[in-house]
Amino acid sequence: MIVKFCGIRREEDVEYCNILNPTMIGLIFADSPRKVEKDTAKRLLAMKNPSIKSVGVFKNQTLSEVLSISKDLKLDFIQLHGNESIEFITYLKSQGFKIIKAVEVEKVNDIERSKIYKDIVDFILLDRPKGKEIDIVQLAKNADFDFIIAGGITPENVERYLALNPLGIDISSGIETNGFKDFNKMRAIVEKLTKIQGW
Repeated sequence: MIVKFCGIRREEDVEYCNILNPTMIGLIFADSPRKVEKDTAKRLLAMKNPSIKSVGVFKNQTLSEVLSISKDLKLDFIQLHGNESIEFITYLKSQGFKIIKAVEVEKVNDIERSKIYKDIVDFILLDRPKGKEIDIVQLAKNADFDFIIAGGITPENVERYLALNPLGIDISSGIETNGFKDFNKMRAIVEKLTKIQGW
């Protein structure tokens, strides 16, 4: 089970992750309240346990910007949230990067549409559109391929997402209090995973 804690932007966040040891941490370079600058990201990544994979999150940014940041920081994964073309993705793959392609899911057709990435990317991430109260668990039941799931996961409801038997879970706001990562919430996720999945 892949566990990704996303929106890491403070030294404390990395320290929390070093204690809890998720599979991946995500640093956001797209426009977001959790956006980090490259220099900050470099400092944070230098602090993390080597066993934790680094993921850079981008959305509709230029190929040169994505490549520049990803190469400079030696990212393990590039996560794309926008309308990036297949050519864009395959070029990044040719440069040695592993790719997570996020697909915003509002209806069953979006699940079907995401299949075009199945043989191109390393992981498909099913997410719900920002600010929309979509029941992504209900929609994701229609997926007949492996996926990571995001969108509204909290320590209180994580069991519902795990019942889908996803490849992994990706959590950001659900492990925050007042907009900042909360160690107790992060630990609660890990404890539930350990109890349910033997993680």
